[in-house]
Amino acid sequence: MLGGIPIIARVYNQAAKAANVSDVYVATDDKRIGEAVTNHGGKVIYTRGDYVCGSDRVAAAMTGIAADYVVNLQGDEPLIRPETIDAVVKTLMDNSSEVMSTACCELKDYQQAENPNIVKVVMAKDGHAMYFSRGRIPYWSAYDKADSETMEKPPIYRHIGVYGFTADFLRKYSSWRRSPLEVSENLEQLRALENGYSIKCVITEHEFLGIDTPEDLVAAEKRLSISG
Repeated sequence: MLGGIPIIARVYNQAAKAANVSDVYVATDDKRIGEAVTNHGGKVIYTRGDYVCGSDRVAAAMTGIAADYVVNLQGDEPLIRPETIDAVVKTLMDNSSEVMSTACCELKDYQQAENPNIVKVVMAKDGHAMYFSRGRIPYWSAYDKADSETMEKPPIYRHIGVYGFTADFLRKYSSWRRSPLEVSENLEQLRALENGYSIKCVITEHEFLGIDTPEDLVAAEKRLSISG
C-alpha cells in the first residue's frame, strides 16, 4: 500500500492518464495482484507464472490484442508521470526506424550510483543506449587524477522502468532466449542490445522513485505526503 492505495493500482492509474495509450491492462499470474487491480476498476490479463521478465509476460498477454505499439510499464513505478509514458510511445510513433524505447533521468545524488537497485544507462550522442548496468556507469576513473578539476564529468543517468516496443519487435524479442548479459545483470533490455537492436532513450527532467526496497516505500510515502 502507498498512501492507502495498492502500488499496482497507482501504476495503473498513471498509465491510464497517458494520452498516447489507448488501453491499459495488468499482466500477472497472481490473483491477489489481479484483485487489487479489479477492485480499483482496472483490467487484468492472467498469464503463466514462469516468466522471468516483464517484457516476456507482456508479449504473452498481448496475444489476441490488436496494437501497433506496446508499453511495458513495470509495477514498481507508482510515481511515474503520464507525460513520460507518452514521450516513450511518441518516440516510436514519430520514427519508423525505432523499434524499442525507454526513459531515463539524470541521477543527482551520485551516492545512489553505487546502489544495484538503481539501474544506470550510458547513451551515445544520438540518444541510443550503449549499455545498462546495476553497477556505476560511467565509472569516472579519470577524475581521481590531479587534473580532474579541468575535466567535465559526464552525467550519470538513472533508467526508468518503462519500455516501448513496436508490436512486431516485441514478438521477435520474446522469441529469443535470454542473453548472457541479460542474465548477468538481470536486466531484460540487454537482450535487445545483445541481439544487435538499438533502444532510444527519452531523457526526462523528473526524477522518479521506483519501489524496490522497504526503504523506497518509506521514501515514496514521504514524497507523496509532500506533493499532497
